[in-house]
Amino acid sequence: MEKFAGLLTALALACVPAFAQAENHPPSTTAVNIQQWRGTLVDAACPGASNTKTADQSSAPAAPGPAVDSGRPKKGHAKGESSPAGCAVSSSTSAFALQTDGGQVLKFDSVGNIRAAEMLKSKANWTKDLSEGKPIHAKVSGTLAGETITVASIP
Repeated sequence: MEKFAGLLTALALACVPAFAQAENHPPSTTAVNIQQWRGTLVDAACPGASNTKTADQSSAPAAPGPAVDSGRPKKGHAKGESSPAGCAVSSSTSAFALQTDGGQVLKFDSVGNIRAAEMLKSKANWTKDLSEGKPIHAKVSGTLAGETITVASIP
């Protein structure tokens, strides 16, 4: 009986470390799809800085206007990439958006607004372009949720 009790005790002690080990799972990671966009910074608070169209705008044919040759922008021709009417950024802009080359306007999240305002003050070529009334061209990295970019960086 003594041998049986000793064997049972040894078996129990040998199993304790196996059951006491914590489950070793790798930390769960969620894949985040960081994207990049290039475009022109615009004031998101401006009424014209929106992707939404009214029924009148979407059903009405485009008004004929003067044709602009955008094939040779270096020859003094218009590029066709202007910010929405009156929506250019200024030194007092607090809500930013990016107008892509395709015309889509993507608003920045609150952190992106802070980063853009800081870059507007610290990036030399942006400050120069701002003082000369030129559009501010930017590259933005982040994730898109609807029409809002959760900004990771503005290089």
